Amino acid sequence: MHLMALLACATPSSVDTGDDPGLTPLDPHDIEAPSDPDDAYPERATVVTGSEADSYDWAVLRGWVKADSPTVWAALIDPDVGVNRRDVSAWTVTESDDDRADVAYVVNEVVEDPITVDFDLTWWHAQAEDPADGSVTVWEKTGGTEFISLIAGSVVATGHDGVVDFLVVHHLQTVDSGPEEAQLFVEDFYASVLAVAHGEPLPTYE
Repeated sequence: MHLMALLACATPSSVDTGDDPGLTPLDPHDIEAPSDPDDAYPERATVVTGSEADSYDWAVLRGWVKADSPTVWAALIDPDVGVNRRDVSAWTVTESDDDRADVAYVVNEVVEDPITVDFDLTWWHAQAEDPADGSVTVWEKTGGTEFISLIAGSVVATGHDGVVDFLVVHHLQTVDSGPEEAQLFVEDFYASVLAVAHGEPLPTYE
């Protein structure tokens, strides 16, 4: 799949749902990548958050990964990288045969605090025609507990000059969530991608 064609379909709305999930990135809210005087691509990120009235909370993170696009792709398609390991106590992965994406799977996640609930997140990943150009990832809640009304997100990983411009958007609506939870997820996700891209263990949380 061609990355530019996927980006051309981008809208400021949510990921398509139902039988045709699409691979449309979520609204990036015009966030800029960080830059330092002595390093145009510092391996850190900028985050903005907010809430849609009577709807979902959101967070957007944009940063750099000092690795090439195929390395970041390998990190993104590792299901463990996208699991919210702060809250999820167990998860199982089922591969999905979906010709609309290069890699697709469903992750069933179990949360045990304060009560035990589980839900399904479906992930779709599409690599650019030239893998050096990067990839697009989208995910959304497709089943499970009614306590979670919405989980959706996207990653646009654009490669150039041997680094990756990493843009992740997360939407969240639960019975008690806020922008802080959405921000924590994108920060943890970025940290997990950095760890795997640099051959380090995934971060763990007490």
